[in-house]
Amino acid sequence: MPTLITGSGLIGSTIAGQLIASGQDHPILYDVGFPLDNLTDRLPLDAVSLVRGDINDIGDVIAAIGKHHVDRIIHTAGFLDAMVRERPYAGARVNLMGTVSVLEAARLSSVSRVVFCSSSTIYLGARDRPVDGLHTEDFALRAVTQHPPSLYASLKLAGEWLGHRYQNEYGVDFVAVRFGSAFGPWRGTPSGWLSQMLKRLIESAWYGQPCRLSADELTRGRDYVYAPHAASGALRAAFAANPASRVYNISMGELSTGRMIVDAIERVSGHKLALEISEDGAASKYLEELCPMDISRARAELGYQVEYPMERAIGDYLRWLRSQ
Repeated sequence: MPTLITGSGLIGSTIAGQLIASGQDHPILYDVGFPLDNLTDRLPLDAVSLVRGDINDIGDVIAAIGKHHVDRIIHTAGFLDAMVRERPYAGARVNLMGTVSVLEAARLSSVSRVVFCSSSTIYLGARDRPVDGLHTEDFALRAVTQHPPSLYASLKLAGEWLGHRYQNEYGVDFVAVRFGSAFGPWRGTPSGWLSQMLKRLIESAWYGQPCRLSADELTRGRDYVYAPHAASGALRAAFAANPASRVYNISMGELSTGRMIVDAIERVSGHKLALEISEDGAASKYLEELCPMDISRARAELGYQVEYPMERAIGDYLRWLRSQ
């Protein structure tokens, strides 16, 4: 039966493309608008249903579920961090109430499973570094002094908690996947600051142009995830027979600094990057110190593997640029 994917951005469109490639599904993409030039890079448009609708209009969501006989929902729709910072009320409405709409529609329509796409930013609230150096899914968080440090992260954690309540009280089969910092090929400007940084670095090497980075971007590390890799993790969560843990880290499982990424780009592309180092940069405020994410649960329970470590991800991105 079809899978409904909310949001047609980088991750949502990649999930739809992988479903079509597997031959097992005719996905339904649900969004207020569609980036058709990017969609055509990822999937044949005649193999997907594009449904325009507001995630906060539960009637629209229920109608899409019923019309297309939807069995599963993968919920990727939402404002990213920068958009939530700029428009907090709209961000809360989309990211929190939009998630409630999806969960309630799933409850009323008896959908088999809801997969909620969460974020590694929620770990920024845990100021105590983990003993083993890895962020595990069931991390400790003091309710007052260690709340998530941004509205975006707070909304993501709230979405997870809402999903748990809907499962425990109403029987909605719920799984959350926490993505590392996602990036991948995208026409135009991607929404996430770190995705923009990776795009800037990789495409600067390809086109032989100088690239500006801040000192923070160069030296601080984040755990990344390549878009096809994130999509694969979400699909494994959607179709796993009986996922025991219900929350899974999906990432490369290691930190990559800007310097490490630059070195990897130069090795894979064969081009030297002309770097200009500045005192600050757009992504600096998103580079609070994190540990790598522990992906052992996803490996053991979902069969997840790191199919795209950083160098392979860069190589794939460069192949996409070559194809353009």
